[in-house]
Amino acid sequence: MAAEIEAWDGHEWEAHLLRLLHDQYGAENVQKVPAKHKGDCGLDYFCLEKRVVYQCYAVEEPVDVATRSAKQKSKITTDIGKFCDPAKGAAQIFAGYKIKRWILAVPLHDSREVVEHAMKKTADVIAKNLAYVDPEFQILVHDREDFDEASWKRRAQLRNRIRPIVPVPTREEVVAAASGDQNLTENLRRKLQVRFDELGALEDAVDDALRISLESQVAVEALRKIAPEAYEDVTRLTSLRLRRLSLGSRGAGNIDRLDAEIDGLKSSILTAVPNLDPGTAETIAFGAVSEWLMRCPLRLD
Repeated sequence: MAAEIEAWDGHEWEAHLLRLLHDQYGAENVQKVPAKHKGDCGLDYFCLEKRVVYQCYAVEEPVDVATRSAKQKSKITTDIGKFCDPAKGAAQIFAGYKIKRWILAVPLHDSREVVEHAMKKTADVIAKNLAYVDPEFQILVHDREDFDEASWKRRAQLRNRIRPIVPVPTREEVVAAASGDQNLTENLRRKLQVRFDELGALEDAVDDALRISLESQVAVEALRKIAPEAYEDVTRLTSLRLRRLSLGSRGAGNIDRLDAEIDGLKSSILTAVPNLDPGTAETIAFGAVSEWLMRCPLRLD
């Protein structure tokens, strides 16, 4: 049975590789070379501490092994040509340094022919006797197996991050929510007033709580459609935390109670759904706590 091949967009792959290199070398030791102004001179990132440069490349999948190999060899030829061209900028960037490794970083490397091509090009580069190239210079091809597995998995979560689009409620929607059930709004106002000395600040806080409650409802509904498993986890955790409050297992606190409840629920949600956008988790947690202030025994006094 053929192995499943992970497809990457070129920009996604570049961003993913940068995170992997940060983990490997430390963010303070990795430099990006932007291509927008005057080209990238045959490399995307470098680490001077190790005298190594990286060029990213993701073949548009699916393709067979021979096609992938041909494209990767072509990429090496093209970008090593740029790297060695004194007019492209590498000579100026690395003046006074000797680069030891030029690495083509790809999602999948599965052809011996690419290695053979890299070795041939290595000999060509060394023969040029460039001032910024080490005598033991080598071209390598790395894929996911050459990076730490834990780092790969952790960084890959960012690629698959769940980030529903949640529009900001209009003023009319907030007013409608406030007038929809006066008892709930008054309950919210009564519980929040211990945090504010001025009436205007209190009313702004009530409006904010109503607005975030609406946003939270939209975010949770969006999760139900785009990520059902995440939706189940979020609603389960919210329900469990509310149950604990209702049973009185968490005693009344002080004015920091609201922040503690929001942070606690957000942390629980992100633990259960680590690839959920943190901003969305914050919105859901803040909105849920706002609902609790209106509907359940959560107290701030």
